[in-house]
Formats: sequence, structure tokens, C-alpha cells
Amino acid sequence: MIYTPWPNLEIVAQNRGIVDPYLPENIPLFRGEEAFEADVTGRARWSKPSPEPPLDAEFASVLLGSIEANAGLMSGLAHKLASQIEAAYAGPQKPVLIAILRAGVPITGLLSKLLERAWGEVVPVRAFSLFYGLGWDDVALEQIVAEFPDRPLLFVDGWTSGGNVAVELNRAHEAWKSAGKLDFTSGEKPKLAVLCDPRGKADFSALKADLFVPSACFTAPETLGFSRGFALGENELFGVYEFPHQHLKPEWVQRWLEVVDVEPAELPADFEGEIEATPPGIRIHVNEVVRALINRDPQEIWLTDDEAVAKSRLAPLLHLAGLRGVPVRFRHSEPARWGAIAAARMT
Repeated sequence: MIYTPWPNLEIVAQNRGIVDPYLPENIPLFRGEEAFEADVTGRARWSKPSPEPPLDAEFASVLLGSIEANAGLMSGLAHKLASQIEAAYAGPQKPVLIAILRAGVPITGLLSKLLERAWGEVVPVRAFSLFYGLGWDDVALEQIVAEFPDRPLLFVDGWTSGGNVAVELNRAHEAWKSAGKLDFTSGEKPKLAVLCDPRGKADFSALKADLFVPSACFTAPETLGFSRGFALGENELFGVYEFPHQHLKPEWVQRWLEVVDVEPAELPADFEGEIEATPPGIRIHVNEVVRALINRDPQEIWLTDDEAVAKSRLAPLLHLAGLRGVPVRFRHSEPARWGAIAAARMT
């Protein structure tokens, strides 16, 4: 059993031992930018977990302040998404929520609370790994299907951007069926639920626009208790490192889960309009930019907001950029051309 502070969540992965990601001698255990060279693909790209940035003492107050400031919006997103799922699964067969590590975990935390209230029963939550270009963890999914042979599976992520997760879900599902395995979709395709879906790639979403979600700033040592998954040998369950429990910040998780008890705020309008293709070397959408600050090495951050507005709306992002020494440009017009409020220049 891999310990995690999230309720009802079971991690389907191998525990490969306790590793402190903040110790210099453990840096080689985590991937660097070399994993994203053009000639590194598939299992080799995902053979190490993503790194974890050291945080300072101020980050906790900045993050908790952002959760509080955005609680109404997050409540609105969660309630709307839960209502869609409740309507889609109105029959007796309720879904098992499958959190895609890692961004899916905080969203299943909100959804499971709301759906349990609606259905009057515990909603099982499992978590497993899926990587673009490699697919999902077949062994983990086999275990989940064997545990719940008669229940539908609903995959949950935090948000979409270019649609890589949706593409990989469908690609992995085709390979799964080609291998003669039980089709858990009843002849359909895997269903994906997210909070924000700027380009309409998911089956269920609360908002089709780019919107900051504070859980994008959750770092694994503080909120999960284990690393991102990493691929091992063929036909082998993906691995994770357990992180020392002294790094955990249960208050972050608890404050996040409490947002569903806040009065839901009115949500922004869905994005409508033409978008241009994103050029190479650019990562778009605000929550993906945050993740780049956490586990990649962006060269520069571009925000459409002016500095004053960004300090109000995106304080954790700015704090992470400061910790990483990444320059931020404000009132930048280009992200809007791509249907985004933020972008990261990666090269």
C-alpha cells in the first residue's frame, strides 16, 4: 500500500522505495531535460519520474491564499462537472474514478465528495500512470478491471491543453482491444473528465476556456506522498518512489477539498473564436505553464495579464517563477492568439 493523504484513493503502482527528492545525491534518480531530446522516446523518455522543485517557507501562504481566493470558482467548476457525470451515469452502474497521475488526483478528490453525496455511496478512486507516446500502465489497468469487472471506468485529469491525454487514452485503448483484453468501455471509447478543456478534447468538462486551477501548483512531496510514475520493464507495473512523510502538508489537501462546500461562483464564458497553431518550443495554457515551472526548465513565461492583475490572480505561478529564476513577461499578446492566457517558451 502506498500512503497518500487523499481519501478513498488507492495508487496502482510499484513502491520502489523511499527517496527524498530534495537531497542532492538523489538528483540522478529524476529525469532532466535530456529526456525530451528528439531521439529519446517511448519507455526511455518516461523511465525516471519528474523532478520536484524545492519550495520556500512563503509558498504555503501564497498557495493557500490562492485556494481561498479561487474557492468559489473551483466550487463552481467541480459542481458543474459532477452534475454532468451524475446525469451521464444515472443508471445503477456507477463509475470508478481513475485519476491520471498526477493532476487528476485533486480533481477526483472533489468529484468523489460530490458524487458520494448525490449517490449515497462510496465512489472508488484509483490512480495510475499514462504517458504520451507510451500509453497507460497496462498492468495497473488490468488490476483495476479485475477489481471492478462490472463497473464503468471514468478517467479524470485536471485539464486539457493540446489533447495529448485524450489521444493517448484512445490509442492505448485500441492497443488494449487488439491484445484481446476485456473491453471495459462496452464498445465505446474511454471517457475523460476534466475541469478545464480549452480546446474541447474531453468528454466531460466544466469550462472550455483557459483558467488557473490552484491544484496545478501542488508538488508531489507536499500533497501526494509519492513521485510521478515511471516506466520499468515490459509487462511490469509502473513504479513510484515514496517520499518521506515529513514533507507532507495535509492542510493543503484539506483546504482544497473544502472548496466544494463554498457557494459556487458564476463561471466565465467558454472560449469562442479562432485560434492559431502553437509554434514549436511553446507550451500553452496556464496550468500547463505551472507544471512546466515545477518539472521542466522553461526559459520565459508570457502572461496576457498586466503585472498587477497577475499578482492577484496568479500569485503561486509568479512565486514559482521567482523560485526557479524564470523571467515573466506581462501584457504579452501572443498567448491570446493560441486561445490561452499564459505560455511558456521552452527553448
